[in-house]
Formats: sequence, C-alpha cells, structure tokens
Amino acid sequence: MNDASPHPHTEGPRVLIVEDEMTIVLLIEETLLDLGAQIIGPASRLDMAMRLAAESSIDAAILDINIRGGNSYPVADILATREIPFVFCSGYSGWALEERHRDRPRLSKPFSPEELRERVLQLLEAPPPGE
Repeated sequence: MNDASPHPHTEGPRVLIVEDEMTIVLLIEETLLDLGAQIIGPASRLDMAMRLAAESSIDAAILDINIRGGNSYPVADILATREIPFVFCSGYSGWALEERHRDRPRLSKPFSPEELRERVLQLLEAPPPGE
C-alpha cells in the first residue's frame, strides 16, 4: 500500500487512518469521503503507520491504539512532533492511555459515523499548537 489516495479526484484534507479492523476502516473511509477528505492509508501495521506518519503530507489522523505490531503511540509521537492533530479511537478509557497522550482527543469505540464526523471536523478546524 502506498500513501496515494485511492480517490485522486478528491482535493480535500488528507487524513491518515491507522486501524487494523476492516469493518472500522470501512466506516472511517466512508465518513471521510463524505467530508471530501483524501484518505492516507489505511495502515494496519505499526511499521507502515510510522512511515506514513513521518513521510506523508497529512492534515489530521485517526489512530486505533492497538494495531498489528504493537500500539500507535510511536505514530502519535511522530504526529505530535510534526504538529499534526489526531484522535485516538479505542475501547479503553482515558486512564489506559500513556500519560503523555492523555490530553489528546479520544473517540470511544464503538462510535457512530456522526461522532467520527464531528471529531474529524474539530481536528481540521483546530489551530496549530502555539497559536
């Protein structure tokens, strides 16, 4: 898989998906396409997710915490360094997150398309850190 959008006609915001459950990927993709977003990934493995987070042009990201190869905290660290907003999607409560990421936005699984849409729009409208 590469970071090229499977929907090249879309010129909207570029959103990275890090998720290893196909049914959830499909829900996320449908919601993002309805928003006019370009989909980066989806990455279902940690190594691919880290590469895409480091090398792709991304406006926001949706990160499942537990993915094949480990967890997505290293991806979150890359995105934070690059000042790219992201949301964690997880069935875990906030206390289960690593302390350095507990203040990050979360979306609790299971989530509805409406909840996802609202969270993604918040990410895309968020000012960069320090502004």
